[in-house]
Amino acid sequence: MKIEFLVLSTNDDSFCNSKNAFIDFLKVDSLINISGKKLTYRKTAKSKPLITVKFDVETKNIPSNKERYFIVALENTDDNLVDEFSEVSNKIKELSNRINPGSTVINILWDDIGRHYAYKSYPLINEVENVMRKLISKFMLINVGMEWSKETIHPDLAKKIERFEEDDIHINDLYKLDFINLSEVLFKKKRDISLDELDKVLQKNEFDSNDHDKIRKYLPKSNWEKYFSDILGEGSQHLEKKWALLYKLRNKVAHNRFLTREDFEKIKGLTSQIKETLTVAMNKLGEIDLNEEDKTQILNDYHSKNPGYLSFLAEKAISEYYEKNGYEIIAQNTHKSPFKPEVDLIVRKMNVTMAIETKYFNLRASAGLIINRLRSAIAQTQRYITQANVEQAKVIAVFKSNGDEVFTPDFMNMLKFIKAHLEQTTNNASEVIFNIGVINEYDEFEFIDI
Repeated sequence: MKIEFLVLSTNDDSFCNSKNAFIDFLKVDSLINISGKKLTYRKTAKSKPLITVKFDVETKNIPSNKERYFIVALENTDDNLVDEFSEVSNKIKELSNRINPGSTVINILWDDIGRHYAYKSYPLINEVENVMRKLISKFMLINVGMEWSKETIHPDLAKKIERFEEDDIHINDLYKLDFINLSEVLFKKKRDISLDELDKVLQKNEFDSNDHDKIRKYLPKSNWEKYFSDILGEGSQHLEKKWALLYKLRNKVAHNRFLTREDFEKIKGLTSQIKETLTVAMNKLGEIDLNEEDKTQILNDYHSKNPGYLSFLAEKAISEYYEKNGYEIIAQNTHKSPFKPEVDLIVRKMNVTMAIETKYFNLRASAGLIINRLRSAIAQTQRYITQANVEQAKVIAVFKSNGDEVFTPDFMNMLKFIKAHLEQTTNNASEVIFNIGVINEYDEFEFIDI
């Protein structure tokens, strides 16, 4: 197990200006002893050695920047002493920062300790995520009903989910549940009536009990607050904050970032507390009683966040757009091509057939993710029109408009970059037209001119 880090500091010709000077500087601390290629660390000056590790350091002056760097390498050969190895490495970094306080920078080059703690953290996070998925699934099925389940979902949407790219982190089969989106069904605060509805109530001269209930519905509340807090009591407090913190730590694990021992201890504590609260909530689901209005709101909230549903909505809106503009919508399973259709939509106008492939993207999707998926879609569509002898083809990138958010200058610049990049790098681009569009607030499709 190794850790390697680079210490960069303003050069001082008379202090820590060589390898031996750096070693002597570390040895000033009575807890550190360095002999040749070995470094021993103890808890207190009088205690027995806590751990002995292999030690090496390289240094070089950078005259152009008036800086000096030290590359420190530590190696632990005893896997039972990971925590101790973490402690001694932190001690060396702490001492290195004192070379020139305020102007010393330490960069981690290699960290097997962080990998070790990430490896230990993964099953803890995975378990509590699955408990959350189970709670949400049972909450939806028990309290909302079977209309939420996959068996009764629109057949076209079910097919879309089956065909969706497996490597897309934003979509899962409904039984697996997209955790990030579905957790909002429980935690995201929302108003149950609009401002217009509130205005109508407030214009009255006298209020009855129904009016009071409507006014209270304008106060934003999450489903967790409405349905779980009362039956769980104090045990459910701060769950959303704990989950948000765990999610940040989870991202460090998922993206292979180095995890510290302190991070691991936080993950242990948070997963234990969260799992306990979620388990209690699951056992009390039978005590929750939703009326039809609550069920409808929860279903709408789920649909508004589920990428599979939004992808289906995009296809439906594009189909309606072409139908309104005089195109005949050709059912894919009746198309005369001997090849199995691999596009979302086939339309015809004036004896010209056009294949259309749609790709739905979240507004927060990165340019790299969008380019990769669109490049794959263009290649797929190109293969299809060649085999099926279709005259025209389009690949349409679709976004869900959220007011003016989608039209921000930064967003438009990103779209221009994506369009230019695809046109320059995609083979046979002239045979497949690339367009960008949005689904507006009325669930209607519109092309964006960029």
